[in-house]
Amino acid sequence: MTASSMDPAFAACAEITRKEAKNFYYGLRLLPEPKRSALYAVYAWMRIADDIADEPGVALEMRRAALDAFETRTRALWSVEPVRGGDPRETAVMSALQSVVRSYAMQPNDFLAAIEGQRMDLAPRVYADFDEVTLYCDRVASTVGRICLDVWGLRDDVAASTELDEETVIRARRLATLRGVAFQLTNILRDISEDLARGRCYLPADELVNAGLDVASLVRWENPEACARFMHVQCARAQRIFAESAPLDGLVARDSHATIAAMSAIYSGILREIARRPARAMTQRARLSALAKSWIALRARFGFLGGRAFSGGSA
Repeated sequence: MTASSMDPAFAACAEITRKEAKNFYYGLRLLPEPKRSALYAVYAWMRIADDIADEPGVALEMRRAALDAFETRTRALWSVEPVRGGDPRETAVMSALQSVVRSYAMQPNDFLAAIEGQRMDLAPRVYADFDEVTLYCDRVASTVGRICLDVWGLRDDVAASTELDEETVIRARRLATLRGVAFQLTNILRDISEDLARGRCYLPADELVNAGLDVASLVRWENPEACARFMHVQCARAQRIFAESAPLDGLVARDSHATIAAMSAIYSGILREIARRPARAMTQRARLSALAKSWIALRARFGFLGGRAFSGGSA
């Protein structure tokens, strides 16, 4: 079986992505087949893992056991036998993903690391410094970036180059890792209030303390000057990581460029919204309208984004 939107298992993954991937879907649908269906399957798998970790009203130990069972089924993707999930929805996703990992010769490392990221989310925890935040970002987001790179592939002229060696592949994976960190930092800055309501905070604890803040006082914007300075530092760092990852766009296969450009423009656009009005981001989730995201996708489709995804202009 190969990735195809006509296959029922892949169709189920596409529907999960359409319903749940509020930002990714606009970029993923720009991919040609079979890459599009392959990444729908990857996203659907990530969605199920996230749902297990965050299922409301379920005790910690039950969610931990469910993730352990999910990991066992995920490991089985690299076996010769078909994999069944915990329910029909997951069975469809596992069936599709098993085809994908075979077709693209994927390794289990990033999938297993993503499950470790979900384990980090099982219960509230303090992230002492930015290194700990980066580890979390790597597990829940950079893993996705590296898996996407396996599907996107490298540009034909890069892949055919005699200079393509292990160092080039490592560079591409490092850039995909940075892009994932930038995406997740944007999520963190967008969801500060929502996370606090769930007893969570992903901001570096030492930087909050040094700013004379805690997350509750930040959300209440009690000290406007201190809060604004803190958010400026956080947003500037995320924007800098976006910029550092920019060479990735020039490495991916041409038929995948529109997808990475659109997804990155959407996320960097959200980040700019937060940076422009950080106080408002404490009370209203920063987002781009469906029209704005569709316009980004259209421009990406015709090659009109390029490096502007990381510029200071609006998305």
